[in-house]
Amino acid sequence: MFFGLPLHPLVVHAAVVCLPLAALGTVLMAFWPAAARRLWPAVLFVATIALIAVPLSISSGETLADTVGENALIELHEEQGEQVLPFVIALWLATLGFSLAPRFMGYGARSAPHGGAAARPRWHTGVMVVLVLLALAGGIGGTVAIVRAGHSGAESVWT
Repeated sequence: MFFGLPLHPLVVHAAVVCLPLAALGTVLMAFWPAAARRLWPAVLFVATIALIAVPLSISSGETLADTVGENALIELHEEQGEQVLPFVIALWLATLGFSLAPRFMGYGARSAPHGGAAARPRWHTGVMVVLVLLALAGGIGGTVAIVRAGHSGAESVWT
């Protein structure tokens, strides 16, 4: 309880706002490197808030369910809420990867010898492809999962 209110709806809204926002920012970072250089601190912060808010939502939801009692709608909501966690972890890892890639893989360097583009090892491309796939899977999957969980949660409250 927080000032007489259940903690769950308060924490859930942090996840509901931060996860899609982090997904949008991470996908933007994936496909627009200039934006990644500027936005990475904010996007990583929002993704971290989402990463913290989802497990807190699950925990506070279990506490709330013990208080109000179980029924079929609440059980469905719990199942769908737990499905969000793997997606938010994948999204956070992708965000961290895009945030650190320029520092560890040399993408921040603007010039190469003789004015040409810098040659990058093949594994750099592989890492970036994996990060893009993580970002898309975590972002799209997490957003869909959190919308489904939110819908079933609203149904369980208002039905």
